[in-house]
Amino acid sequence: MATTVTITPSTTSISATAQTTTLTISSAIASSVGTTASNVSLGSPVGTLTGQSTVEGALNFLANQFYVATSAPSADTTNLAEGDLFYDTDDNQLKIYRETSSGNFEFVPIMIGNSSADSDTVDAGGF
Repeated sequence: MATTVTITPSTTSISATAQTTTLTISSAIASSVGTTASNVSLGSPVGTLTGQSTVEGALNFLANQFYVATSAPSADTTNLAEGDLFYDTDDNQLKIYRETSSGNFEFVPIMIGNSSADSDTVDAGGF
């Protein structure tokens, strides 16, 4: 014999007896929350996300800071900004968009232990 128990916000306890062998609990998000990330608000966005008010907006913003392709995005790419990352699938290199000389921005490879003038060396820096 199966028994269905419905739990509402006013339910505070459930009593089970020795005859109980299985308790299955299923839940659903209230329809007022919605089914998309655009309906979920960010309470206190920080860093580069301070202009974002929803999870969807934050995810889109972050997605626009990382590129994966065979060639680097051009300087006129929408939302391209210093610090953005690009993974070059032709060269298998991770690159960062930064100012290489006054007013000149380009993607520069990030390499560990490489002292080449055309790359940035990852050395953990100082704090």
